[in-house]
Amino acid sequence: MNTQQQEIQEVAYYLWISEGKPDGQSAKHWDIAQRSVAEKHKPKRSIDPSEAKGTTEPEQPDQT
Repeated sequence: MNTQQQEIQEVAYYLWISEGKPDGQSAKHWDIAQRSVAEKHKPKRSIDPSEAKGTTEPEQPDQT
């Protein structure tokens, strides 16, 4: 079992515990855990420095 699968198993286990150890909920807990772990490991989007500063157009004076 790889480390990501172990992490999913652990998250699913703690979900099960937190819900009072209900029977028949393993698929639900596993699905929630998979999505949670996948989101955690999703690569972060890098921001282009020009995007971070906003528009590159100079402000125009109000013409009204």
